[in-house]
Amino acid sequence: MLYKYLFVIIIYFACYFCSLDSLFAQIGSQIRPRQASHGLILTQAVTCEVIQNHSPQNISVIFSADLEMVCCYTSFDPVPKKGNIYHTWYYRDNFVTKIKLAINPPRWSTFSSIQLRKMDKGPWRVEIEDELGKIYNILRFSVTD
Repeated sequence: MLYKYLFVIIIYFACYFCSLDSLFAQIGSQIRPRQASHGLILTQAVTCEVIQNHSPQNISVIFSADLEMVCCYTSFDPVPKKGNIYHTWYYRDNFVTKIKLAINPPRWSTFSSIQLRKMDKGPWRVEIEDELGKIYNILRFSVTD
């Protein structure tokens, strides 16, 4: 009888964690830490409407073209040494721009943004990578009416 309850509890937690994984996948794995071999850890990566007081505001994966801007915010902790990361923006799988951003120890947050036009509706993505080309995360979002 005890094994039956233990089995039910294990299944419950397995379903709970699987549902969290699907939630993370749905929002682009935007808050799971990612680490490169040299110790740099990405602790947060999100797309948002604006950055205020060094913090992302109105985090989303769907944006109105009326906003005229979308931001990509990234946070790293720890940052073992000075370096650069890149936010590479793609629209409909076509390269748009690659933005070089400095990072400094011991931890660092930074962001980039793009200006939107009415004709920029559709799927977008931002690849977050280091100087060696290691991709830490890919954020996907859409621009709509």
